[in-house]
Amino acid sequence: MTYKGIRITGPHEAVYQLGHPMSVYEGSVLLATLDPVLVLNGGTQIHVERLTPTKVMVDERRHFGRLIFFEICALVSEHFPQVQAISFVFPRPIDGQGGPVQQAALRAAALARIGVEDIRVTPYTSGAHVVSGTWVYNEANLAALHVALAEQRAIFGADPIIEARGGVAGAIRRLIARLRPDR
Repeated sequence: MTYKGIRITGPHEAVYQLGHPMSVYEGSVLLATLDPVLVLNGGTQIHVERLTPTKVMVDERRHFGRLIFFEICALVSEHFPQVQAISFVFPRPIDGQGGPVQQAALRAAALARIGVEDIRVTPYTSGAHVVSGTWVYNEANLAALHVALAEQRAIFGADPIIEARGGVAGAIRRLIARLRPDR
């Protein structure tokens, strides 16, 4: 599959409206949904925490939750200027990317890089760690976001997300995806 970029919509591929669930696509392939997306503080902040991955996202060995979060920040900063902060809680463990402590440290480092404030790492059930914080919209954080987002887009543009379909072709795609090095 040729990488077509991440696209974020509302339900049923409608234009995203604040407060609605988010659907995250790579081209026409649904990767995940975020529901709920809470609007707080009179519309100046949103909060995301429940990312529900599809089988395509679960089968992909590379961790692209970072790309999705960066894309969410970019979408909100470009289309909803009244939103000045995005808070989040990410509890989902990542298969194949070290232990829970290493996973949490990688997430925290990536988030600190774009200016996320009040990063907290809290132990969670089954060995996972919850990583939470707030990304505040300002010029420095927006510049850092654009650099990090360009890097993530280049990674996935060079080696696209593979849609896992049924049959022999799908089995080969899933095998190739499992053999890729983690990123």
